[in-house]
Amino acid sequence: MKVAIIGMGTAGVSTLNQLSKHKKFKNITVDIFDNAEDMGMGKPFQNDSDRLLINLPANQMSLDPQNEKDFKKWYKKNDEFDYGKAKYLPRLVFGHYMKSILNKLLQKHDNIFVHKHKVDSCYVEEIKDERGQYKIDVCYIEDDEAVCQKYDYVFLTIGMLPYKDPYQLSGLSGYIESPYPTTRALRNVKQNDDIAIIGTGLSSVDVIRYVMENHERLPLVVTSRNAQFPSVRGIRHEIDLKYINDKAIEKFKKSHKGVVPLKNVEKLFKKECEYQNINLQKMLYRFKKDNVYNMKYDLRHEDEVGHFQSFIEEVKHHMIPLWNAMTIDDKKAFLDKYGHHFKRNANPMPQSSAKQLIDWIENGDIIVKEGLENVRKYYGKFRIKYKNVENENSYHYVINATGPKKHLSELTEDEHFIKGLENKQIIAAHPFGGILVLPYTNEVISPKFGTMPNLKVIGQLTTGVNFDVNGVSLLVDQSVRAVKDLYIELEERKKAKKVQSKKK
Repeated sequence: MKVAIIGMGTAGVSTLNQLSKHKKFKNITVDIFDNAEDMGMGKPFQNDSDRLLINLPANQMSLDPQNEKDFKKWYKKNDEFDYGKAKYLPRLVFGHYMKSILNKLLQKHDNIFVHKHKVDSCYVEEIKDERGQYKIDVCYIEDDEAVCQKYDYVFLTIGMLPYKDPYQLSGLSGYIESPYPTTRALRNVKQNDDIAIIGTGLSSVDVIRYVMENHERLPLVVTSRNAQFPSVRGIRHEIDLKYINDKAIEKFKKSHKGVVPLKNVEKLFKKECEYQNINLQKMLYRFKKDNVYNMKYDLRHEDEVGHFQSFIEEVKHHMIPLWNAMTIDDKKAFLDKYGHHFKRNANPMPQSSAKQLIDWIENGDIIVKEGLENVRKYYGKFRIKYKNVENENSYHYVINATGPKKHLSELTEDEHFIKGLENKQIIAAHPFGGILVLPYTNEVISPKFGTMPNLKVIGQLTTGVNFDVNGVSLLVDQSVRAVKDLYIELEERKKAKKVQSKKK
């Protein structure tokens, strides 16, 4: 069996790592694709400033599903990086951890072949094999020529989509459309230039830390519509869910013709929170408009807040059946009512970052402004308009930290690989983001070819079906399931060949 993995960041390395652990790995050949810069590291963890921290403690990060301390163990043995006993390590360290796993796999196995090229396009041959599946052509540019190879099985692990451009500023001088790598993004900024950052999520926290330590002109303005930072990570709790489980969900589905109504979802959550001794209302509505107040609150109540965050994280691992059992209307209502709570509590910032932000804001070095309405460029400077404010503020540079695109409709022609797959009807957009895949298996559901068991997607592109796949552990979970399916398919192909040979 010939296998391709397109994209070698977290999802790609994890998939290859899982493939290699199987006793039948020698029976397949694997081609891996990515550019030289991202190969084995991906964009979030590539070489950048060591001020950019992972938002999870090092002892909770791992590509080994059996050992969540694998990354911390590797760090302690590695002489290249020394950040002492730091609880939160720089992103680039995890990138080198992933690259070390890839390098070990390449040294150990001679059936893995590296292609340091971005895949340009994919095609599906409309001839089925003995298993009734289509072969997939993967094409890339090498020495100015298109090269295409056929594969029996393809993993699409391209990571996050490009950053949003909500104010159509792409291509304008002074507009930094992606904050990463920060060392490159701010290369042309002069010390006396005014800078504004749009977006207040985790990416924004990264950029703020870097700008504050490498730029003299203050205050730094940070703005978005709501101007609310993520919560602050508290103390981790072990969570054993009692009510949010497959058995309870199946019970509701049976009594409601395959659907779980939103009111029942809410009942499950409330019942689970009571069992976990979590004050749900208090945790959901603890925030005020004042970011400093919010961060100080989380720091003071690190045990209670950490308990709730741990609960949310565990629920995310069990959301697939619940999310996919809701109607479209109930999903919309769920996201309107609870989506921002999940986002804010499931991806908290490190305590050290929060303490720095508090100091900078209280000292007047950072100004956080809500009500962002529009950004335009006029007479060489960017003009930022706020809701219910007549005058605009002007800046030399605007750094975009609004986060990645979520929907295929947001993609431009420059993002031609995914647009090409959609145009050829190999993939289709999901109404809640990403593309249509089967729950759990992540098999592509194609408008033209139907369900494609040999085309798997892992990562953010599955967000519409998998609710929220932002996190290393969730990507590893997806990889484990997808690889298990591949080896089942390998056995089925073996049986099919035996049957065919007997007929001859």
